[in-house]
Amino acid sequence: MVRVPNELLTEILDRLPVVSLLRFRSVSKLWRHIIDSPLFMEAQLRRSFESAANLSLFLMHHSSVYRIDLGSYWYGVDERNHPLMGDCDQIKVLGSCNGLLCISNGADNVVIWNPFTRKHKRLPYAPVEIRPAPLPGFSVCVYGFGYDHRNDDYVLLRLYQLVYEPTESEVSIYSSKENAWKRLQEMPYSLVNHRKRGVFVHGHLHWVMTQELGDSANLLVAFDFRIENFKVLDQPKHINNKLDMDVVVLHGNLCLIINDNHMGVDVLIMKEYGLKGSWTKLFSIPQSEVGRPLGFVQPLAYSPNGRHVLVAQDSKNLVWYDLESEGIHRVDVDGMPSSFEAEICLRTLASVDDYGGITKKKLQELEELEEEEQETLIT
Repeated sequence: MVRVPNELLTEILDRLPVVSLLRFRSVSKLWRHIIDSPLFMEAQLRRSFESAANLSLFLMHHSSVYRIDLGSYWYGVDERNHPLMGDCDQIKVLGSCNGLLCISNGADNVVIWNPFTRKHKRLPYAPVEIRPAPLPGFSVCVYGFGYDHRNDDYVLLRLYQLVYEPTESEVSIYSSKENAWKRLQEMPYSLVNHRKRGVFVHGHLHWVMTQELGDSANLLVAFDFRIENFKVLDQPKHINNKLDMDVVVLHGNLCLIINDNHMGVDVLIMKEYGLKGSWTKLFSIPQSEVGRPLGFVQPLAYSPNGRHVLVAQDSKNLVWYDLESEGIHRVDVDGMPSSFEAEICLRTLASVDDYGGITKKKLQELEELEEEEQETLIT
């Protein structure tokens, strides 16, 4: 039997979708080690970023998790088992990065989960150390999930803040490589949206904040993993930073949502990260297009041809916004929940576990084992 050279085999496997790769891990030990190797996972991740058709939309509703493949959403919604089933009444998404979802049961259970490989890692418990709030509602706790490229580490940032004078905050960061939490210095800003998770773009986590509690001027604040501290980013020129504002990520770019309930919503995109002059208006949705208060508008993904943007509205509806005609078309999907928390996730093999690389010696041993198995089958 003719054996395919390993370089060619790897090149072929690298072009297959995740669902096929997971199935082909069972072909042989050699195939499994190639697919599970960090170098192969990294190459597959790069290809996933390049393909607009390699996205899934996850909808969280109470304790249930639903998935919609954006390339074939007309097939309906697929309900997914998840690691926190039976532990909670409400699933919260703390962030998504490289095909991994960080989810919580709203209490102390947090896991990093790949919904395609079904592997997950449960985070250790880390109590808040600063003084507790005197009454419920006087404190807020938000998270941001991302990837520290410098240290090849998936991290979760937790911001706990007392929302009364004098304000206090506690900033803690979890390292998946160390499997441990550490406390950082206090944050010098106040959160605007007390339920908003951090948005991961270009190695930074982002929130809309203010300089002081009760200050109405919004700031775009980023946490920089390199210096483990917060900094303020430049906002677009000529905007009213006292209106309702939020940040989201769209295909790896930072977007700023400016909501004027009387006029509509503007969506601006930073085409080159950190460059103030690269802020560009992507689209606007006037109030007249909807006929009622717009609430929160969340751009999620581009269509494969790049001419439409999928938008979640009020955590209840999905619409396609046509960037050319400026028209809006509602998306109806069989089985979609009546309300939801939406999150885009790449289909990748990414994992927080270290599978270990495949050395030249190990590869040779696997090749010899493969040949012995083939000879046994022939005889």
